[in-house]
Amino acid sequence: MMSDSDDLALQTLLAVRAEVAPNVDEALLRACYAVQRRHQFNSDRAQSSVAMERLIDEAVDASTQGAAS
Repeated sequence: MMSDSDDLALQTLLAVRAEVAPNVDEALLRACYAVQRRHQFNSDRAQSSVAMERLIDEAVDASTQGAAS
């Protein structure tokens, strides 16, 4: 669900998600966007990659634990 405080890039990303991949968790997408935004001007790309990998691993773990229940 988009809010008035979402910037244009995030609004676009969420709109495309709704059309192309509606099963992708919106909270995960927002969290990934926040990581990328936070690190966008950092010359050390490893920080962004590590943060994204951690986020995705946590989402996968949560999803597999939920499926196992």
